[in-house]
Amino acid sequence: MTAFVQHVLDALSVGSTYALLALGLTLVFSVMNLINFAYGLLLVWAGYAACVLVDAGLPFALVVPLCVLFVTALSMAMGRVAFRPFIGAPPITLLITSFGVLLIIQYVAILIFGEKPRVLNAPDFLTGVIAAGGLRVPVLQVVTIASGAAVVAAFYGLLHRTPFGAQLRAAAESPRTARLMGIRPDRVLMIAFAISGAIAGIVGLLWFTKVGAVTPRSDMEPTLKAFIAIVLGGLGRTSGAMLGGLALGGIEVAMNVVLPSGAITYAQAIVFAVVIALLVLRPGGLSGARTEAA
Repeated sequence: MTAFVQHVLDALSVGSTYALLALGLTLVFSVMNLINFAYGLLLVWAGYAACVLVDAGLPFALVVPLCVLFVTALSMAMGRVAFRPFIGAPPITLLITSFGVLLIIQYVAILIFGEKPRVLNAPDFLTGVIAAGGLRVPVLQVVTIASGAAVVAAFYGLLHRTPFGAQLRAAAESPRTARLMGIRPDRVLMIAFAISGAIAGIVGLLWFTKVGAVTPRSDMEPTLKAFIAIVLGGLGRTSGAMLGGLALGGIEVAMNVVLPSGAITYAQAIVFAVVIALLVLRPGGLSGARTEAA
């Protein structure tokens, strides 16, 4: 029983990270039909910002909000400069723009920080372990689960309790009707990029605190995980993105538990095969919907 609870906590920790990744990515998709492949670079810049601030001697309690604010501003600048001019453009235009933005901000990171990994010196309390009832739970795992729950709660409060959230849901549900009602698509897009950037800042801190180091090319894995999660959960549906992220984390942990040691090397390939099988059974994703806002 103890082992089972341990595995559930592992799955929740990994799944919470993937759910937040997918949430940030699908939010912009639901408004603009854009898969932003530069999203992973926001996490990378969050990691670099944390490294710089920690090395400068700032307390981690101050590093966290400063990193989130920085990445939020970077995300909004990305949306304003690179994507706002292409509102209503064909998907291929948005896709090419997304790859262009990825290359630009990646090479800026290379010019500033170089290719070598930069170590993120996390505070000692995040590296500790909580022992209770036979369980050994890393503090970072608890922080990750709690952060995921807090972000989701705040997001749903914003989405369903504020005028900004109403505009986002209207634009995602029917962009043409939203325009007729006087909702400005450029304003909605900036709101989406701001929320997406804030989520990226939080996930970037969690991700690189766990990994321990950041490089300019550390974006590939989180971007890929986020994309798989939103496809698994159902494109364009925020609740589906979170469900897909939790499901992907659960599948990964389950594969690491049940596979023999000799097959662990192929765990990721087997995870992808399981995801493909699920999509064959449910082409619309686990949520069974494709373009719903929530």
